[in-house]
Amino acid sequence: MKKNNLNKAILGLLGVATLSAVSLQAQAFTATDLGTFTGTTITQNDVTPFKSWSDYGTNVNYGWVHTADWFKLQVGSAADITAGNTLNVEFKLAGSGAKPLNTGGFTLWTSGTAATVAGGGFHEYNQVRGPNDGGITTNNNIGNVVSGHNGWVGYAQNGLSFTNGDGDAVANGGAWNTSSPYLTGGAASSVGGATLDLYGLKAGYYLIGLGGVCPDLNAGCMLTDPTLFARNYTFTVATAAPVPLPAAVWLMMGGLMGLLGLQKRKVVA
Repeated sequence: MKKNNLNKAILGLLGVATLSAVSLQAQAFTATDLGTFTGTTITQNDVTPFKSWSDYGTNVNYGWVHTADWFKLQVGSAADITAGNTLNVEFKLAGSGAKPLNTGGFTLWTSGTAATVAGGGFHEYNQVRGPNDGGITTNNNIGNVVSGHNGWVGYAQNGLSFTNGDGDAVANGGAWNTSSPYLTGGAASSVGGATLDLYGLKAGYYLIGLGGVCPDLNAGCMLTDPTLFARNYTFTVATAAPVPLPAAVWLMMGGLMGLLGLQKRKVVA
């Protein structure tokens, strides 16, 4: 087992409650480099504690920096970044193996066109805000992520809906930054895992925080057997399917085709 996986397995065995008693100091973080996505699917198989993306106590429900999994990702080639090109990208988290992560979530932040620098010191994180965005991370530096709301890109999760300590609703499914200059749209799903499709995603650099979801110490997702705390998952980055046309557009197209057919029949007659 790799050292990184071993450390996370140990953290899972200790449990989040134990860890909170061990240290209340700000935690620096390191991030595994997923490489560069240009269209070929990237797959990461790993392990994470069952409540590392949402826990931190009843009605607080932040993520834990020192137990979550952190990844860096370059979207597009260097030439794509320079040209400002965009891609349609699908991010998906699903349980795997004998002890699957049944309820998981992940958040994407961006450092724009500057390569993401892991590090910084903070103890917990808000899943739906950027640094200096009025939340728990206000005074914390998440690497070199863009400061403010535009540093946050989106999230997906297939666990319970909850409200975090900043009063933000984090629903089952997902959401994306609708005012972000780094994307044009998105779609989210909690079927078969947690999936976030981002359309028109700008080539650049992204940070991903990932972990298990168990808010409000809910009995339905709490685990008491320490040997089950560490959960297996598969995280993939792939090309998103084309944006589906709204039903109204299809109806309009169908009407136009019918009208053209009618006109053609009149000409023939």
